[in-house]
Amino acid sequence: MLGDEARFVAFYDTAVGDVFRYFHRATAGDRALAEDLTQETFMAAVRSFNGGQPDAFTMPWIVGVARHKLIDHYRRQSREQRKLVMVWNAGARDEPATDLQDLTAAESMQMLRDLPPMHRVILVLRYIDDLSVAEVAKLIGRSLSATQSMIVRARASLEQNLQESHDA
Repeated sequence: MLGDEARFVAFYDTAVGDVFRYFHRATAGDRALAEDLTQETFMAAVRSFNGGQPDAFTMPWIVGVARHKLIDHYRRQSREQRKLVMVWNAGARDEPATDLQDLTAAESMQMLRDLPPMHRVILVLRYIDDLSVAEVAKLIGRSLSATQSMIVRARASLEQNLQESHDA
């Protein structure tokens, strides 16, 4: 048992910074939430290791768990805020799209923070984690076409928020 504790401590010391940074980016800079999700991820690793999962103290395994914790968080938040979810208008827009590449890091974080939770997680998985649309669909439990539509709506919401912030 003592060897297992030492193994966990060594793994934790190596991995905690990467896991926290992942959550910090994925939660649009929400430090408290990133800390909570990091803690939940490592608790899941300990439980799984104690349950006989030898890979629980490896980076690929912990990153997979981190993604699932992030998705679970946004699903819960989405359910709690369902009444506040914005309805996307599929009509054509008169203004040209704003170039998202011109955002500063702080503006990017604020724009992500302002999105509905599922839009946020979709964009994080697709563009920050660089997952394919099929991989994102599998992770969130939606069809490929539904996920593609969600990505389009999330990007449109992000662009709309950006346009509104530049107009203000």
